[in-house]
Amino acid sequence: MTIFIVLMTIFSGISFVLILKKYDFPKLEKVVRKISFYSLIGILICVILLVFDFRLKGKYASSIIGLTFLLSTILLFGLTKKNLTKILSGILTIPIFVFGILSLFSEIGFVFFYLITLPFQAPMAKSEINENHNVEVRVGGFFACGESLVITKSKFGILDKQQYVGNNSCVTGINKIETIEFKENSVEFLIYHDGETEFENPYKYQPEIKNVW
Repeated sequence: MTIFIVLMTIFSGISFVLILKKYDFPKLEKVVRKISFYSLIGILICVILLVFDFRLKGKYASSIIGLTFLLSTILLFGLTKKNLTKILSGILTIPIFVFGILSLFSEIGFVFFYLITLPFQAPMAKSEINENHNVEVRVGGFFACGESLVITKSKFGILDKQQYVGNNSCVTGINKIETIEFKENSVEFLIYHDGETEFENPYKYQPEIKNVW
C-alpha cells in the first residue's frame, strides 16, 4: 500500500504540473492513451475472472495491470487537451486527487485507496501444496479475525481457480505455510507467522472443508 500511495502521489504531481504548464506532447499522449485503454481491458478481464473465482497465475499480474491503468490514466489527465478524454480520465483522476488530499487529514482517504486496490492486491504469501494446488495468504475480509487462506487450483496453464477460502484461523503476520496433509476432505497446514499473536509458532491449522477438489 505504501508503494502504491507513493506512486499515486508522484504521478498526480506530474499530471498537475502538466495541467498548469500546459505542455503539449501529442506523441506521448497517444502512447499513454493506448496504455490506459489496453490496461482497462485487462482490468475488465480480471474483474470478469474474479466473478468466477479465477485469477491470473502470476503473483503480481493483476496488481501490475491495475497499477498501470491507474498511473497511465492519471498521467493522461494532465497530458490530454481533448475534452472527452479529459472528462473520461478525470472520472478516476479527480477522486484520486481529492481522496489523496483527504488522506493527509483523515483515514477516509486511505479507506478509498484500500477499496480500489483490494481486488488487485498480490497475496501476502504463497506456498505450493502440490503441482496443481497452492495456498495463498490474503487480506482478511471485513468480518475476518485474521488473514485469509485461499486454496487455489491451476487451470488452463495461466489461471488459478479459487477452491476454498478460510477466514477463521485468526492468525496474522503469516509469512509461510507448510502442508502436512492434503486429501479429498482433509487439509492440515503449519502456519508460520510473526509471533505477535497468542498462537503457537508454527500454528497447526485444520480447516473444515467439503469436497471442493
